[in-house]
Amino acid sequence: MHTLIQNIFSNGERFPMLINGLGVPDYWATLFTSQELRSQAQTSITSCLSSIQHLYKWQEINNRNIIQDLENSIVPGAKFVESVKEHCGLRSVHIQKELLHKAKKKSVNFNNLKLARSSALSQVSCDYQKRRMYDISKFIMFIGQAILNKKRNSKTLLEELYSLKKTIEANYPKSSFSRYNKQLPHADKETFEEFLKIFNPDSIINPFKSYDLKHRNFLLVQLLYWTGARSGEILSMTLDDIDYDLNTPKVKINRRHDDVADSRKYQPVTKTKSREIIIPIWLRNELDYYINKIRSKSASSKTHPYIFISHKGKTLGKPVSDSTFYNRVISTVKSISPDLFELVKRHGFRHLFNEKLSERVDVHNNKLHQLIAEAEINKLPQRVAELKKDLISEQQEIEIRMALNGHSSQESARPYIERHVKKKAQKVHKEMMQDMSQFISKTRGN
Repeated sequence: MHTLIQNIFSNGERFPMLINGLGVPDYWATLFTSQELRSQAQTSITSCLSSIQHLYKWQEINNRNIIQDLENSIVPGAKFVESVKEHCGLRSVHIQKELLHKAKKKSVNFNNLKLARSSALSQVSCDYQKRRMYDISKFIMFIGQAILNKKRNSKTLLEELYSLKKTIEANYPKSSFSRYNKQLPHADKETFEEFLKIFNPDSIINPFKSYDLKHRNFLLVQLLYWTGARSGEILSMTLDDIDYDLNTPKVKINRRHDDVADSRKYQPVTKTKSREIIIPIWLRNELDYYINKIRSKSASSKTHPYIFISHKGKTLGKPVSDSTFYNRVISTVKSISPDLFELVKRHGFRHLFNEKLSERVDVHNNKLHQLIAEAEINKLPQRVAELKKDLISEQQEIEIRMALNGHSSQESARPYIERHVKKKAQKVHKEMMQDMSQFISKTRGN
């Protein structure tokens, strides 16, 4: 059985690693990580190693060893691809049950695996299944090229290996959703506002016991709300990331991957470009109070620059982990009203931020259109030309989003505009149906 661990080197580099049953790093997985994955982010490497770990579980269930097969000049064929595809479509928890069963009974109940395949609850998404297959294919190609190149009939064997790669690609599961039109539902604005009210330190239903925790958690969600930043970006903020300008205070979102000062195994990082975002003056003051009156009480907080720290237990004074933010902060408040807050997600704050931005752009442009119409009536062509220059075009809106969200590509910003347009279309359609319903009611004498 292979275990996935997270190493932190002395230079701050995060190096995920697969450890075999003997407690030794898996040779091929470690070599693959070092040569093919090392330039990638920690989360990407971890995801790929998780896929390789899934392949090793397939080997254990099927009493196969792909590396041994390659060393014996045997390249897996179509049946292997079919079996691995089904295996990649199953959740790890169901696979683990069968492995435990095998350990006890010395055999695998394949009927249970068949039943699991037929249950939607036991299956992963098409995208996740495809990702696993892609990672496994890349891993096998890496091993295969290293082993088969040394064989006498290497040319023939390598042709078979490339044919295996094409077969795996041809068997990728087909998803009916693209990256951008697949929209996961999230709560509406009113629900988010109710959610935020609970975090108020003075709220009678605030579930956190100490004032220090209440104040910290209040700041965490307020920063999500006002900046549209990802949760990892909030957790990676340092003391130097606050601009205390009297009139326009800002927070900085900086990239600091593999920071030596960060003791967290799973380092929260910035996925997009560094940027500055203006925050309300009162929020700057609350941050200042937390840093100087609450955070400063912990001696351990002086060993690192990260703003938000743990306030109890063994991790007292250390940077807040992403799992703590979700499991002990967000989930705790969601549990107060599970039905109401079911669709509240941290990333939903980012969508909400962009929806609010779209609304502000609409208000800005609508006001200008009214002024333009008045100037045209009064026959003031120069005034009309000046006002039109202030209109925010779709391209300018995309560029604004890129700056605020840290996107390097326009394609990353465009879905937020499309989502807003769709929302407006639905609103107009709903109003149109209401008008039509009233007309039909009148004509029928209702």
